[in-house]
Amino acid sequence: MALAAFLFLALPGCGASPSKCAEEPASAKAAPPVSVAAPAPASAGKTEFFLGNAREAMEKNPLGKDEKLKVFPLFENADHTVNLIQVRGGAVPSHYHADHDELAVILEGAGTFTIEGQVREVKAGDVQVIPRGAVHSFAHAGGPMTAVVSIFSPRFDPKDRIPAPAPAP
Repeated sequence: MALAAFLFLALPGCGASPSKCAEEPASAKAAPPVSVAAPAPASAGKTEFFLGNAREAMEKNPLGKDEKLKVFPLFENADHTVNLIQVRGGAVPSHYHADHDELAVILEGAGTFTIEGQVREVKAGDVQVIPRGAVHSFAHAGGPMTAVVSIFSPRFDPKDRIPAPAPAP
């Protein structure tokens, strides 16, 4: 699944390693700088569980006044990576994940998801399921911020954020 980023989706989906986000090829569209907040995500074995509060995580790790995109790791185990992604202004460029499925839940804000050329306006409460291989992007619709919980399966490898050309209008 990815605000990439974006969101989202993944957002960019840098996981706990912000340096890997900077390794995007020069041929890729310029993405906004990404900040990945500490601490490292909680880790659990296959039979352990995680319960956290994304709104509390946003309050403790807010998007800085000059930041356009922030990825905060919430949880990770061998099977999943869960990130909180905050986006203000701009967009998460088109990309895909060859080896990961992504589920993106819009917590607050609004924007436009484009998945495989299909454009969908999204708002708080909407859920996007992005299968591996699907080219996707996200554009923030304005307002203070869009916040997304992005869940990757299996555990995310930042090398699997592959830039793709934007779809033709």
